[in-house]
Amino acid sequence: MKKLTQKLTFSAIVMVAFLSLVSFKSINQTKNIFRDNSDPEITGVYVLTSCENSRFKIKIEKKAGAYLFLVFDKNKIIAKGKLKKQKSDNVLYLTFGKMGGMYSENKIQIQNYGNSMNEYEHFTQCDEKYLSFIKSE
Repeated sequence: MKKLTQKLTFSAIVMVAFLSLVSFKSINQTKNIFRDNSDPEITGVYVLTSCENSRFKIKIEKKAGAYLFLVFDKNKIIAKGKLKKQKSDNVLYLTFGKMGGMYSENKIQIQNYGNSMNEYEHFTQCDEKYLSFIKSE
């Protein structure tokens, strides 16, 4: 009986140690997941290369903790303001005034025009429905 009690005690100790290690590993993995999901660095100049010889650009700056945007048509500023960011289901949505887009891997994709139920057009010179502004180096 004494040997059985010792074996059970030893098994219980081993089990507690194992569960502690598994729990510790799980906590570290969770921390890494949250670290990996941090906001990407979005400041910079994004160029629309597919329309009008790269005529349109979006510049994003960070000043005093706030993100600001400028939309250029060649060298002329055609829109500016405070950039709004919203993250949902690991997708970063950006709002440039009345124009919205999605950010992914140094690219901002904007829907250029709507449909008959929701009519709008952002860049009338561009025929594409979705425009990809790519971060320049």
